Amino acid sequence: MKKFLSKINQAGLEGLEDPLNYRRVLFVNNISLVSSGVSFLVTLLVAFEGLFPQFIITFCGGLLFLFVIYFNSKQYYSLARFSFLIISVGLLTVASYTALGQGRFNEVENILIGFMAVNYLLYDGRFRYIGFILIYGVLLWLKFMKQGHSGLPYDLNFYLTIQNVTILCLLLFLFVHAFRKSLLKAFLKLKEKDELLYSMIDNVPLYIGLLDQEMRYKMVNINYERSFGVDRDKIIGSHVNDVLPENILSKHLPMIEQALKGESPEFLELTKMPNGNIFYAGGRYSPVRTDTGEISGISVFVNDVSKLEEAKNKLKAANSTKDKLFSIIAHDIRGPLDLFDGLVDYSSSGNISKEEFIQHQKSVKNKLSDLKETVNTLLEWARTQLDGINTFPTPTNINDIVKSNLELYEGLIAKKNIMTSVDIVSDAIAYLDANHLKIGVRNMIHNSLKFTEKDGTLSIRGVRKESKVILEIEDNGLGMEAKRIESILNKDLQNSKSGTEGEGGTGLGLSFSLELLEKNNCDVKIESEVGNGTKIIISMQADIGN
Repeated sequence: MKKFLSKINQAGLEGLEDPLNYRRVLFVNNISLVSSGVSFLVTLLVAFEGLFPQFIITFCGGLLFLFVIYFNSKQYYSLARFSFLIISVGLLTVASYTALGQGRFNEVENILIGFMAVNYLLYDGRFRYIGFILIYGVLLWLKFMKQGHSGLPYDLNFYLTIQNVTILCLLLFLFVHAFRKSLLKAFLKLKEKDELLYSMIDNVPLYIGLLDQEMRYKMVNINYERSFGVDRDKIIGSHVNDVLPENILSKHLPMIEQALKGESPEFLELTKMPNGNIFYAGGRYSPVRTDTGEISGISVFVNDVSKLEEAKNKLKAANSTKDKLFSIIAHDIRGPLDLFDGLVDYSSSGNISKEEFIQHQKSVKNKLSDLKETVNTLLEWARTQLDGINTFPTPTNINDIVKSNLELYEGLIAKKNIMTSVDIVSDAIAYLDANHLKIGVRNMIHNSLKFTEKDGTLSIRGVRKESKVILEIEDNGLGMEAKRIESILNKDLQNSKSGTEGEGGTGLGLSFSLELLEKNNCDVKIESEVGNGTKIIISMQADIGN
């Protein structure tokens, strides 16, 4: 019931920015609602008293006052004010006249003095003077009519009464006039404060709003108007259901309800506004309390934190790249070091001739040279990736990439006695980042060797098809199930598995290789069956100059 009455009181207030007019409409609504209620209550009383004329008057009066509220709801404010005064003065006049006709002499007409003050407050310009004088004229007419109807003479006592009533009306005029000036001055100051407040909140890069307990906007800054495409005047007074689009309302309505219960929920989300603007919104809803601690409304502020989120994501990507770099560097250095470890073990066994030692010494020297080149290349490449994975495409000879990687794993190939074959056409020149391709192919070759049994085979083929270079790496190793292939192609982090000879891994190799190749516009396919080996097909953009 309280919400229903509050809704009636708020009729026609939407979009009223001028605080004086807002108060006038609210006053007319309130007094019309009270007058309607009183009229219907009196209707019941006079019905029990058997006063049929009064019954008709009060009942019709109650209905007419409801029409005043209806006019305000349709924003016919002038008609509502005029109707309210006409209905009030008319009902008092008819009630006074009817009472005289029934021989009951009361002072109902004196109530008109209060409506003279109401008229003066509701109108501006000459209308407030005209209305004041007209109601005063009706009051005097009723006084004279009452005196004549009662058969009393128009003597000195009567004119003294008229004099006193006139003095009372003049004093009322002076009082209401002074009160109106003070009221207007207060509203002017309030308006200046509102303008200052809006000037402040309109010049901050935030969304700022204030809601009442009914979830209606009492104040918003200009950012609401710009983003929602609705005039601020229309937003103020409207319910959140009528302002916020569904994608925002569904997330924020529960938080508004939390704030009304005394909580202060915060949020950080990617938001799409009605004007098409998309940004990361961070903000909070906070309850607004009165001096007694009661919640009178909710304040909300929203900030565009897209730059902070972008910086956060870049930092996260940089950390991820750093972890991958360390893994790749460790992976590429471990292979040669394992080879050196084997050579040292072989030499320390004592079963080696001088000629064999010289031969191994030469081999170690070559491997050290290769390792030095590998480390320098990796460190230089790592330096270029500090801001993320960047590509520096150049014409790249696929055959050279494959051969350098096979040489890196000569020890593992010899240890497992794997038969390797390379068949790459001479014009297999791709246009991409050579370091990225080198790392990608290296990981794929290592995985093939790792999961291929002793005496297995590894075949590498490269052909050129129009604007593409196709590289195939195929082994007859353990193979993979379809679920693992899908996981690799999705670049998920893999659980590291030991190879056929216990070789270790990081779980980053293939997924990171695919990420690097994808950065270079390469297309990778994996064909494999458990127990039937694996074929990896890499399709690259050919160098148009070759």
